[in-house]
Amino acid sequence: MRFFRRGEDESSTQVADVASETCEHVLLVPHWDSPENMGIEDKASSYRCNTCDESFTREEEEILRGTEADRIRRGLQERPNIQARYPVTWNLADGREVELHHLSPSNRGAFLQFARALPHDDLLFLREDISSSSVVDTMVRNVQDGIDFVLVAENRNTREIVGYASLHGEPMRWTRNVGEVRVIVASDYRGSGLGGRMVRDVIDAAPNFGSRKITAQMTVDQGGARAAFERLGFAEEATLHGWVTDRRGLPRDLLIMALDLSG
Repeated sequence: MRFFRRGEDESSTQVADVASETCEHVLLVPHWDSPENMGIEDKASSYRCNTCDESFTREEEEILRGTEADRIRRGLQERPNIQARYPVTWNLADGREVELHHLSPSNRGAFLQFARALPHDDLLFLREDISSSSVVDTMVRNVQDGIDFVLVAENRNTREIVGYASLHGEPMRWTRNVGEVRVIVASDYRGSGLGGRMVRDVIDAAPNFGSRKITAQMTVDQGGARAAFERLGFAEEATLHGWVTDRRGLPRDLLIMALDLSG
């Protein structure tokens, strides 16, 4: 997509057009005219493409954001294998069988039962309260609209949900090339390999959602979670000191790990 500036015409920008047409402007970096507004995205004065270095006004950036969201959704429609591969059955190392499905209206109730049975600390460090009916309804809609990718694991015998893993992106923001993975399994399934296998499916699906980098969040004392993500190729990105508060009201450090999919 090419926007012409005042005074420009097609002949004077022929070379620039060729370069622009080959760039999808996936990552637009905001710029600010005044220091006091710096870091406030709504007050950015202009945007520059991190790939081709072309500059855009706020109005042009809004158009491109919508175009990018549409491009991601079209990409999902062109890759039916992501949707068609489920349900799939896994045999865990301990002999139990689970079946993976997309989160949908049909398993919404079972997902809420799973979430509400989790220990409080498991829910504390999620960005959203998955035990809330309204939050889960939004998750279901986002899966149906192709915005998020959410898998649930069912015990094949009881049909209870015993784990979930998801990829959440921000397709309408300038961080839309970064997706966040979230994973929780029931306490009696920890150590079975279920969480790691689900995260691997999320990683496999991430490029279809426009994610070039995947992040995961946990507290610094969650050594088991950190080791599991390190085995999957994640590395420490940042530690935010005192960023979260536990149920006793004590501050805890938040660890952000990341996996770069661009190589």
